[in-house]
Order: sequence, then structure tokens, then C-alpha cells
Amino acid sequence: METRIRLLLLSIAAAVLSGCASMHWPWQHGQAAASPSEAAAPGTAAAPGSAAASGTAPASGTAASADDATAPPPSVIEPQVDRRTVKVPKIGAKNIELGAYYGELSIQDFGAQPVTGARLDYHITEDFFFEADYGRAKGGRTSFEQLSGGIQLLSDAERRFTYYNLSLGYNLLPGEVFIGRNFAMPSAFYTIGGIGSVDFAGQQNFTVNFGAGFRVLPTDWLALHIDVQDLVFKSDVTGVNQLKNNLQATIGASVFF
Repeated sequence: METRIRLLLLSIAAAVLSGCASMHWPWQHGQAAASPSEAAAPGTAAAPGSAAASGTAPASGTAASADDATAPPPSVIEPQVDRRTVKVPKIGAKNIELGAYYGELSIQDFGAQPVTGARLDYHITEDFFFEADYGRAKGGRTSFEQLSGGIQLLSDAERRFTYYNLSLGYNLLPGEVFIGRNFAMPSAFYTIGGIGSVDFAGQQNFTVNFGAGFRVLPTDWLALHIDVQDLVFKSDVTGVNQLKNNLQATIGASVFF
């Protein structure tokens, strides 16, 4: 009887041991799950026979980077703009300017009279230039001569008004003048001032002149001028020694060479 009981217990123990061997315990679950993922881990070496080692199944990130490397660069969109033709003024590098002018000279006490003259300019830079002027006019009769009958203060020779000036000019506002939309002419507004001499009423007087002008160039060799100046000097031709202001307004033309 005891022998049968011992055999029964041995058979039960063997059955329990075999069942325990086939069971998965909690501390064995992590090791069992880690084994298949270790082959795909990025930091571990793949087995010689695995798919990662053979290269049959590349990662998706590797394929995307290869496509980016072989893809052509993005194209640049060129703007479709109609370029208009601009004619640039071709002004020769010429520094000497010679011209003539005509206008009106208001000789103080002797009325406004026509004046003619000539100018010679030397352009030092694009901004500064020297100008030499020569002008002639003829003084009229004073109000005293007109009211007194036949009395004349000056002879015909003494009424000749002749002046010489040497001035320095500055191109204050260079720019362009447009005629319509397609034609432009270079231009400049300039100031001028200098010294000179006036021969009038039998006297030679030291003169200071100052004024302003506007120059425009229709071509690369021709310039048109509008000038306004004041010739100031002291004279006692009427019996009182005082400053005489003689305003002059002229238009003229000159050529570059």
C-alpha cells in the first residue's frame, strides 16, 4: 500500500514539474520579448543571416535621404518683365565751353537796355567751373536829362557800358529735363559769383557779380543757358558816390570742345 502511495506521489510531482517547465514566468517575459527586437535595434549588429544584414529590407529613412540626394534642385522662376529701352546721354569728356548770349541789362539811373556778350567756361570737375564773361550795352538817358530839355550828363561814347567778369560757378542741382516720355536732356541749375571791371561814364570801376543760371544740353555738344546776374559797383556819375546795382537777364547758347 505504501508503495502505491509513493508511486502516485512521484507521478504527481513529475506532472507538476513538467507543467512548470512549459510556463512563462513574469521575469522571463522581458527576455523573451527583447530577443526579436534586438535584431532590429539601430545600435546592435544584425545576425549574419538576418534580413537587415542581407540588405533586402532597407529602412524608410535611408530611402528618403537617398531620394533627396538625387532629386534635382528647385527651379528659379524668372519674372516676365518687359524692359524699356533707355537712351543714356553720351556727353563727351570735353571741359571747354564757348558761347554767346543776349538779354536785357538794367543800368541804374540809365534805364534797361539790350546787352550782348560772350562767355568762356572751363569745367574743373562735374560740380565746379570757371567762367569769363564779356558784355556790352549802352546806357539811356536819365530822368533828369529827359526833364531838363537838352542837357546831357554823358556823351555817346561815355554811355557805352562794357564789363569783364571772372567767376566761379557751382552746379547746384544737376538732373534731366524730359520732353514727353522717351526724350530726356541733361540739365543743371547753377550758382555763380566773381569779380570784374566795368567801364562806364569815363570811369573804370571794380565790380562784384553774383547770380544763378540754368543749363540744358539738347545734344552732347550744344548747351542752352538762362542766366540772371547782378553787377554791383560804386560810382559817382550822378554826383553821389554810391553802390549801383545793375540787374541782367540773358539767354544764350554755347558749344563744348
